Formats: sequence, C-alpha cells, structure tokens
Amino acid sequence: MIESDNLRHENDMLRTRLTVFGEVSRRISESLDIDTILQEVVDGACSLTNARYGALAVFDDLGQVRDFFTSGITPQERNLLGNLPKGLGLLGYMNEIGEPLRLSDIGMHCRSVGFPKNHPVMKTFLGMPIRHLGDSVGNIYLTEKGDGQEFTSEDETLLVMFSSQAAITIANALRYRDEQRARGDVETERQRLEALVNTSPIGVLVVDAGTRKVALVNQEAERIMGIPPEPGSRLERYQEASIYRRADGSKYQTEERPLSRALDHGETVRAEEILFDRQQGGGTISTLVNATPIYSEDGEIVSAVAVIQDMTPIQEMQRLRNEFLGMVSHELRTPLTTIKGATATALRSSPPPGAVETRQFFQIIDGQADHLRGLVNNLLDVTRIEAGILSVNPKPTDLTVLIDEAKDAFLRSGSSHRIESVLAPDLPSISGDARRIAQVLDNLLSNASKYSPESSTVTVTASQERFHVAVSVIDEGRGISVEHLPNLFRKFSRVGIEDDERKIAGDGLGLAICKGIVEAHGGRLWAESDGVGRGARFVFTIPVCEEVASDTAVDSAQELACGGRIVRSGDKLRVLAVDDEPQILRYVRNTLSEAGYTPIWTDNPTEVIHLLETDQPHLVLLDLVMPRISGFELMRRIRNVSDVPVIFLSGHDEEKYIVQALELGADDYITKPFSATELIARIKASLRKRGTLYQTETRKPYRLMDLAIDYESRRVTLFGQLVQLTETEYKLLFELSTNAGRVLTHDQILHRVWGSEYSGEAQLIRSFVKNLRHKLSDDANAPRYIFTEPRVGYRMLKP
Repeated sequence: MIESDNLRHENDMLRTRLTVFGEVSRRISESLDIDTILQEVVDGACSLTNARYGALAVFDDLGQVRDFFTSGITPQERNLLGNLPKGLGLLGYMNEIGEPLRLSDIGMHCRSVGFPKNHPVMKTFLGMPIRHLGDSVGNIYLTEKGDGQEFTSEDETLLVMFSSQAAITIANALRYRDEQRARGDVETERQRLEALVNTSPIGVLVVDAGTRKVALVNQEAERIMGIPPEPGSRLERYQEASIYRRADGSKYQTEERPLSRALDHGETVRAEEILFDRQQGGGTISTLVNATPIYSEDGEIVSAVAVIQDMTPIQEMQRLRNEFLGMVSHELRTPLTTIKGATATALRSSPPPGAVETRQFFQIIDGQADHLRGLVNNLLDVTRIEAGILSVNPKPTDLTVLIDEAKDAFLRSGSSHRIESVLAPDLPSISGDARRIAQVLDNLLSNASKYSPESSTVTVTASQERFHVAVSVIDEGRGISVEHLPNLFRKFSRVGIEDDERKIAGDGLGLAICKGIVEAHGGRLWAESDGVGRGARFVFTIPVCEEVASDTAVDSAQELACGGRIVRSGDKLRVLAVDDEPQILRYVRNTLSEAGYTPIWTDNPTEVIHLLETDQPHLVLLDLVMPRISGFELMRRIRNVSDVPVIFLSGHDEEKYIVQALELGADDYITKPFSATELIARIKASLRKRGTLYQTETRKPYRLMDLAIDYESRRVTLFGQLVQLTETEYKLLFELSTNAGRVLTHDQILHRVWGSEYSGEAQLIRSFVKNLRHKLSDDANAPRYIFTEPRVGYRMLKP
C-alpha cells in the first residue's frame, strides 16, 4: 500500500513537472524578442526546479558577460548588486567546463568567489550550460530550492531537457535579431543613398534591364526632363517627355539615346551633349549625359544608370562672364581714352595751352583716374569676396551719421533725385566697418538713381530689429520682375535684361559687392519689388554693437542659455565643426580659436552624435555634402537628440537648399567661400538669438508627487533633495517626462537618447531605467513615476 502511494505520488509529481515543462516551453516559444525570451528562460528554469533564485548569463566572444537576467530578485536588490558580473568565480568556471554542475554547498567549492556584498544568501546550486550545435549560448544558474532541500538528479535531468529546447529558441531569436538589424542596416543605407541622390545637383536615372522600368529617379532628373514622378514608370515615359537633339539640332532616334545604347548594347556613353526639348513646355535644356550598363555576376546586363548634368547655369554664367568682360573692357577703355585724349591734346598743342586750359586738362585726367581707380577697386573687391578674404574691421559706429554723409555725397554728385530719410529714434550703434557700410549705402543709392525717373524720390529707412538694424533703400523706379529677383546679387549679372539697360552706365558689380560686404559683417541683403513699374526696395541688416546687446552677448558678463545649458562669464563656448575638406576644417578651427571659442572638429559624420553627448558643443557648423551621408540626413539625426544651434556651411547657394536646411531646423546657412569675420558674426548672432529664445520659451517644471524636474536648471529633486543623475539618465528622464501621458516605444527612446544606430537595444534601456528607478526610489512592481508597457516601452504620468 505504501509502495502504491509512493508510485502514485511520483506519478503526480511527474505529471505536474511535465505540465510545468510544457507551459514553460510554450512561453519561451511565443516571442522572438531576445530579451523577453531570456527572461522567460530564467523564470521558467526556476519554475521547473522550484528554485528561489535564478540567473542567466550570455557571454561575448571574449568570455565577458554581455547580458545578465535574474529571477526572484527585486529591482532594489538587483540595483544593490551593482554592475554586471565579470565572469569570474562559479560563473567563469561554468563557462570553462561546459557541463552541468550541482552543489549542496556553494561555499565549499574552490571557485566560490566574487559574490558582491549585497548578494542574497545562497547555499545549494545547480548550473546548466545552454549549447546549440556545439556552441555555447549562455549559462543558467539556480540556487536555493523553495522547500529548503538540495537540487536532485531529476532537477538536473529536467533542466538538461529544458536547456536544449531553450537553446534552439534563443538561437532562433538571435538569428531573428541579427536579420532585423541587417534589414535595418540595409534600410538605413538605402535611405542614406536616397537622400544623397535626391539632394544631388546632378540628375540620376536607373532603369531595370528586364522590365525597362525606372528603378530610381531623383528630383533633378525629373526637373531636367520635365516630367512629374510616377511610381512604376517605364523608360519610354521619360523618353517620350522630351525630344532629344544633338548640338547641331538633329534628332536622336530612340535606339540612339544613351540609356538605350547602355541597356541594349552594353555601351558606355561619356559626356554626350544632348538638348532636351520638353514636350510639356519649359523650353530647351542643354545637358551633358553619361550612361553605363550594370552587369550581374554572369555577365548579363541587369540595369543601366544615366547621369544628367544641366549645363544651362554654366552656359548662362559663361554668357554673363563674356558680357561682363565686354562691359568692363568698355568701361576701362572709356576713362583711358579720355585721359589719353586730354594728355595728347595738351602735349601737341601749339602754342602750349595756357594755365586755365592746362588746369581743365588736369581736372579731366584727375576725374577719369578716380573713375578708373573705382573700377579697379570693384574688380579687386569681387575677387576678395570670391576668395572669402574680404577685409572688414567692425567697430562701434553711429549709423545715423553714415546715412547723412551718404545722402550729402549723393546730392553733391549732381543727382536730380530727392532723398528722404526715415530713421527710428534712438537707433543703437552698429558693429560695422564705417568705410565699407558707406560703400554699401553709396552703391544702393547710385543703383536706385540709375533705375528711377529723374526728380523721383529715393527713401532711406532704418530701424532696430532685435539684434540687428535693418536699413532700406526704396526707389520709385522700374521695379524688378519676380523671375529676376533671385539673380540680382550674382556676379556678372545686371538688374534686368532689357536692351535699354545696357545703356546705363556702371560695371554691374555694385550689388554683388554690397552682398559680400554685408555678409562679411554677419548681416543679410535682399531685394523686394511688387513687379515691373512699381519700384524696388533693397534691405540690408547689420548687427547691433556688442555693448548695446551685452545682456545676451556671448562674451558679456551676463548668463546666456545655449542649447538648454547656462553659460556664465569666463566660460569658453564650444563649437563643433563637421567638414570632410581638411583645408576648410583647418580654416574654421583657426578662426574659432582666434575668436576665443573652443573648437571641436571632425571629418567623420558618424562621430557627430557621440561628440554631441561627450563634448556638449554650444553650436554646430555642418557641411552640406559629405561622404556616406548628406548634411540634411545628419541634421535630422541631430534634431532627434539635441536642440543645439546648427549653421550649414555649403558650396551650394541655390534657394532650394537654403529653404530645406531652414525647414529642418538649421539656424543659419553660409555659402562657401566665407570670411572669418562673417563666420564669427553669424555664430554670435545665432547664439544671441538662441539665448533669447531659451530665456523666453523655457519649459515649465515637471512636478508629480515628490518628484520635481526643473528643465531650465537641469535639476531633479525627490522629497526636496537633489538627485544626482548622469547625462544619459537625465536625457532619458527628460524624454519620458516631456512626453508624460504618452507611451514612448523602445525604438523611440533609443533614437532620441542614444541615436538611431542603437535600434533594437532594448536591454540598454532596461538597464538605465533600473538605475533611474533606484535613484528615484521607484518600485517596478508598484511604480509611482515610471511605468512599463510590456514589450512596448515606458511612460510617465502627467502631473
């Protein structure tokens, strides 16, 4: 009877264990998330063996613990254990022997060392390796059975079976994670390539050889060919949108076109001149086209790539340059001819001219020499502006005096125009080079008089706008058409293209020089007009003198908020420069150092996010075109993790690039080449602007029960006591609290706190959340502040 009862008891125990085994096996197979599976494995091992405590360690290639999961230990106890174990003692021994280990007393084993002082009291032990196809996946460690007994051979046998199944599940999850990461890497690279191609100023067209469908077309190619995007379009749609002509005007047959030759015959086409006559309007565009086939490993043509460069701007520049050279030759020849005529007349006169006549000749020569010198100086200024070395010497200057002097000089020149000035009262001093600002005013007044009817009024206004003074020169002249506005300040360009305009005197360099001078001061120059016949308004800005704006100036005695941080007197502001051109990087670095900033620099865009965290720059100078990633894509990543001011440095001056940069959150956009004075002025203006924004738009503190977060001072207090947080812990708490009431997913948190390259590292978040909870005395089982959304992310309550 006793034997029968024992047998029945053993059967019941076996049935119970098999039920638990099945339930545990089912749980670990329900997910492909590696962290979830590892936690379920260690919890399941404890359930199968009735162990009070359990742990699972996953090792890296060097034998160091990479992941460590526990069961039966509260979050507070886990935090008291400190950092991850080092793989010494029994943990290291288990990794060495690679087989099960069962002990009745841990303390009696020779490798029983390395337990932290806050470790729970443990005596009995059962260790089990997890191996898959002969490779070690990790180890399970179990201690202290719930009934106070030792682990049995049945426990060991059951755990061997369980670890075999767990190994398969873990291996599948690891493989799935690697595949997801690989897909993510591929997708990231695809997005990078797409961003690079779309921002390229060169048209790109990729066609699949089998289907003749367009696999990739960027915005520039669509613009050149004059056709809107349409997913899945065939090559014929793009070929039919334009008539292809050679330079001599003859038409291309379909089979003669570069992409057709590359796809059908494997021909590589280089620098072929093609005129696109667009069917849907838009005129003719002159291009250079390159096309090449792409082969498979078997030597079959799988696709072809065409690269299309719009030559119209280059041809227009060449036309303007030739026109400019002709105009300058004429302008230089005129005073030389006059000087030569005056001197020849004086020398050949017989009898020699009298004193009065001689004086007249000298006056003619003197006036024409001044005119000639002005022309030469303008040419030199244009050259300096192009090289980025235009010299300005900003000093505190009274703008009212400069405007009055410019008016007097203009009226003394014999102009019949009326001049009115409307100056705001109490105009502040500006930080400017008086001689250069006077040059700008003279040029703008002269320009207004040339294009306005005689006796009309030219108005000069000036008013303060935050940290700048805006000066306007307004005329009642012919006005400017909308299509001409973008070209006003370009080299070799005149205000319009009308035939009678060529009769207007001047070298056509005035506006280009004005733009260079104003930008060298850190200001802006632009033009406005309601259209032809409605006059024009030229506006330029000049920074207010530093002494006037001392309450927010970078080097003032007051505090300035930069990127959310308070900078005090004596602190050196840090500026991060990112550019792949060594010469530009060296020039910017030296300029920053001489201006009193601390330069941080890199030619590797992948280091930027790391440098933002470690060096915490107050401003970033970002190149637009870099290898592997575009400046726009990098700008998006910066804005995901930081609100630091960003200024783009770019060789592209097209409006579309400037607009896109500003829409992405850039504070300014500087076109290369630029002077040191302009760069420093723009940096100071951006920092001053940000300082005011942060002072006027600070976040309200977060208060929930006994927790308070003051975002302005970056102070976190609990029960009125300061909580010491690391930079990353504060960033994590910042994201959760500023999004209070909403769940942030693991990927959202990783992207915002650590960067997009950390996608999928949920365990990293868990580790920091545990530390954060410990410092906030928050219990994960009964949270007050940070709540876990299983397998999704975390959230905080709204105050």
